[in-house]
Amino acid sequence: MAMLCLLCVMLLGSSRSASAQQEPPDPVADAPIHLGILGVTPRVAITNLGVDTNVFNSTVDPKKDFTFTASPGVKLWMRTGRGVLSIDGRVDFVYFATYASERSANRATSTRYEYPFMRVKPFVSFSTLNTDERPGYEIDARVRRFEGDLLLGAVVPIGSVTQLEVARRQFRVSFADDATFEGQSLTQTLDRRLDAWEARYRQAFTVLTTLRVESSIERERFKYEPYRNSNSFKFSGGFDLDLQALVRGSAMVGYRRLVGAEGGTLAEFSGLIANVDAAYTAPTQTRVQTVVNRDLHYSFEIEQPYYVQTGWTLTGTQRVFGQWDVQFTGGRDWLDYRGLDPTDVRRDLIGRIGGGFGYDLGESVRLGFNMLWQRRQSPRVAHDYRQFTSGVSLTYGY
Repeated sequence: MAMLCLLCVMLLGSSRSASAQQEPPDPVADAPIHLGILGVTPRVAITNLGVDTNVFNSTVDPKKDFTFTASPGVKLWMRTGRGVLSIDGRVDFVYFATYASERSANRATSTRYEYPFMRVKPFVSFSTLNTDERPGYEIDARVRRFEGDLLLGAVVPIGSVTQLEVARRQFRVSFADDATFEGQSLTQTLDRRLDAWEARYRQAFTVLTTLRVESSIERERFKYEPYRNSNSFKFSGGFDLDLQALVRGSAMVGYRRLVGAEGGTLAEFSGLIANVDAAYTAPTQTRVQTVVNRDLHYSFEIEQPYYVQTGWTLTGTQRVFGQWDVQFTGGRDWLDYRGLDPTDVRRDLIGRIGGGFGYDLGESVRLGFNMLWQRRQSPRVAHDYRQFTSGVSLTYGY
């Protein structure tokens, strides 16, 4: 019911007809800096400048340290005749004063090129990730992992307000040879590849509201643990809301079915998936953002090879006076583990609550101070911990 209400508000938040749509903006012309044929958007952030009271997410004897993260980045656009090339890159320099083993330089890049041909717009995109950051809530060690994502596809207009996108995806995940957690080699259990066919249908209802329906057929194959091999089918639908809408963001709800394949002995999964990230801004300068996610993720554990993560986060921001605002946030995530035996189940719970305040120094420049309390509860004592972090952040362009 809540989701239906959200979607209705989204539709009511946009009143102009879809037939009045304008041509998409030119990213090169809209970029804040121009260098010949290039459009450039620089970004930089200093975040988490403060204290982490449980650096290793330990159950007993937690370690405290001073930390911060510096994140320079840039996005480039270049026109090549009718085509557009975009490159987005970022480096996160993570610093810990005492525990040097937790320091890292994490790199993320993405490149996309599209070229309209007749009525069809073929595209190719490639992104990479080379990071020591924790891969989600499950693995509490900062270990090196690599990801590569290649997408080849085309966008085909069906009508004046409708388009179909078809793409072929190849995705790879690999961990460093020495990456371990709780004595388990992450290379052994989690190195894998995904091959998928994807289709997306978009239809503009109004200038600010777009219906989106998407589906995919996926084959996931593990390098060293073939019993984890699986085939999946996904289908979801929802809406995209423009940044100028009363409610902005996106809301997608759907269905996923996973079965073991080619020697895979995974317990079958079929059920609801969701990906919602929507924000409402009231005339009183109050902003409420809701994030809801539900999907399946692979675990490093041998006996329970995957879990279904269901989570929500609610963030409220209120302008108090001038450029000052206060913010409150809270949320929960449930990790429902499934074993090789369908009756072998386990649930972990992560709860969090936080708050802070901020000051807008200028366009795209923000200074903030935030605090976050987090607690994970698990039947396995080694995964049960508390953590408090606080720090200052300064961002430009993000």
